[in-house]
Amino acid sequence: MDSAEQLVGRSEWAAVNERFGRPFVVYKFAATLDGRIAARDGTSQWVTSGASRAEVHLLRAGCQATVVGSGTQRADNPNLAVRGNDDPRLNLSIVEDPAKQPLRVVFDSDARTPADANVCNDSAPTLLVIAEDADAAHLEGVVDLLRVPRSARGLDLAAALTGLYRRRGVEGLFLEGGPTLAGSFIAAGLVDRVVNYIAPALLGSGKSGLEDAGITTIDDVLRLELIDVSRSGPDVRLVAKPIRRDGDE
Repeated sequence: MDSAEQLVGRSEWAAVNERFGRPFVVYKFAATLDGRIAARDGTSQWVTSGASRAEVHLLRAGCQATVVGSGTQRADNPNLAVRGNDDPRLNLSIVEDPAKQPLRVVFDSDARTPADANVCNDSAPTLLVIAEDADAAHLEGVVDLLRVPRSARGLDLAAALTGLYRRRGVEGLFLEGGPTLAGSFIAAGLVDRVVNYIAPALLGSGKSGLEDAGITTIDDVLRLELIDVSRSGPDVRLVAKPIRRDGDE
């Protein structure tokens, strides 16, 4: 299993799109063997290898949108555009034409993303998902905005995904973090595929790969069905999907 379509579950998108009226959500994260994505001092570049990071661009290109939370935006100021014009696996028209790039999406309840952030440049289209009452005057005319209701965990994720699917035609969404936003997606039952890159390294402390996912007891643990285990350079790549229980979305 090494094509972007296989890794992001492309063959399964339509069923989720049609049944739930939302994108198929692929959650990717990279961590050390002990589950850390950053050291205690906050440094995080780079946990995994160049080979794994290059493959992530392939996976971004396989979806219509790449998503991060406001915490990741502030901490890392990522660009999120697909890069790698020397990678024969990539459709170079995506790399070379910003209009063909996947949509960059930031979930930012209070619209704190600055207008000069990397995600606001012209290398790919960008949309910020913000609260209905957020002051986003500094972003008007800079990026597209999608306003959704607030929720106990920040934003109404179901409303946001419905908007992305119906208004922007996003059928497959690549969720890159951070751990708080990913926890909210999992708590809401909105993750359909997990792609986890594990580096053969240990930190012992620092930021966890996943924060509060609404699971408080082992009886409620979210079990995953392992689909594939492969090498990615010196790292290991795990691909899995949640095992849905009766009554789950």
